[in-house]
Amino acid sequence: MYHLKSSPPLAPLQTLVDRMERAGVRVALGGSGLLAAHGLADTVRDWDLTTDAAVDQVIAVLEGGTFDHTGQDALHADQKLTLADGTIEVIVGFAFHTPRGVVRIATREQGRWNGIPLGSPEAWAIAYHLLGREAKAEALWRMLVERGADPGAIAALLREPLAPELAARLRALATSSTA
Repeated sequence: MYHLKSSPPLAPLQTLVDRMERAGVRVALGGSGLLAAHGLADTVRDWDLTTDAAVDQVIAVLEGGTFDHTGQDALHADQKLTLADGTIEVIVGFAFHTPRGVVRIATREQGRWNGIPLGSPEAWAIAYHLLGREAKAEALWRMLVERGADPGAIAALLREPLAPELAARLRALATSSTA
């Protein structure tokens, strides 16, 4: 069994996911938590959840709790709600400003880990590339080549204004995928 060396407590994340799902808000784990769930990392600094729900809907679910709300910036075309002393970040409308336009990364569940819905490795390979975190992106690309990729996730990402080299990598996955 794969064990984490370091991570924030999992229980608050599980509680939040349960609360979101009971309210009809679909979320999925991404970031280093997704890497850890796939055995690609042993350290998680914070838990990143993505959702396509409206920010007002997510805030309503968090009502009564303490959180920080951050809007768009030069890179991020989404909003973030940070809670649990900064150990959980809910990314609302996951998206990036790029030279070719805004790249929106839909929340797609691809399995579960410790009761937490897992996000799309394909989406996070793109996200990590756009964030300039190439080592994490490459770990996901290698995993996708080895284990196969989700054709639906590839198709959704190819509808976004990706740089030609990223689109080509996705298309290559589609032709080599066993998923």
